[in-house]
Amino acid sequence: MNKRMLLAGFLLTCISIGIAYYSIINQKIFIKENIIGNFLFEKTNKQGIDVDKIIIKAPQLHITLYYQDKFWHIKEADGYLADLVTMNKLFQDISQSKIEALATDVNIAQAGLENPTEQKNPQAGFEIYTYNKRGQLLDAVIIGGKKNNLRYAKNKNTSEIYLISGDFDLSDKLKYWFQQPLISIEPKNIESVIMQSETGQQLAFRMSEQSAFYNLQQKPTNILPLLEKFMLFTFNNAKKIQNTPLESMEPEKVIVLFPYSGLIYGIEIFKIDEDYWVEIDLSITKLPTKIASDYIKDSKFLYKDWAFKIDDNLGKYLINYKIN
Repeated sequence: MNKRMLLAGFLLTCISIGIAYYSIINQKIFIKENIIGNFLFEKTNKQGIDVDKIIIKAPQLHITLYYQDKFWHIKEADGYLADLVTMNKLFQDISQSKIEALATDVNIAQAGLENPTEQKNPQAGFEIYTYNKRGQLLDAVIIGGKKNNLRYAKNKNTSEIYLISGDFDLSDKLKYWFQQPLISIEPKNIESVIMQSETGQQLAFRMSEQSAFYNLQQKPTNILPLLEKFMLFTFNNAKKIQNTPLESMEPEKVIVLFPYSGLIYGIEIFKIDEDYWVEIDLSITKLPTKIASDYIKDSKFLYKDWAFKIDDNLGKYLINYKIN
């Protein structure tokens, strides 16, 4: 075989390799571009109603949401109820989010897509894992920062960065995932208040919604600052009472609210080390309104056998408050 034939064979081989490489690259580009318009949570959307667990991880959050008895619950809070509005919004984002473009002008760090659980930066993204009823992982996705009306995202185990639709404005505070608030009563709807502690009993009452409150000495007293605390009474964590020391403890204070509806809120306040917890008992007067009776029937499970950790400042305020 002469040199001319060897050279021709070599050139032919190089051309063949070049064509093959070009075809592979084109195929990869086609595959990548072909995912535009696909659902980000593709397997989750295909299985739909079989999804019964979602894990969300962020620098300040690790939450496990699971579906049971027609409600979503939070494993890290002994199974207390997840907020219905928050869950609906999360599922709306998951079910509607689509890949709108490939983001080739940023790296993983710039897009906020580095492993969130290893980042101290609170602006890092969220990891979202979805599972079906058989415990199989469906999708593992990292949601990053925003660009215009889109967000950066990537699959957990791939390097391609996408721009996706969907809000995914998720809180990294556990308290915002709970069914909140615990109590929501307008001050004008409260008829009387009784407070009981080691120092004795205090009372505030009024004769009508428009009149002032009076204390035990039948002197006017302003308890509006106290009542305002129950307009939006929230909590930071929840536990089954059996998993706390509260069963064997006496409360520091008991506050009983008597709304005009006939519904009665009994609020027991405890202090464990430096934390403040409450138990809430619902009851009704002998002549309750239908609204109060229905509320007891529909909502008692939100309170019964549960203890709620409240903000430290709120706990201190309630324990130290006195009706003058």
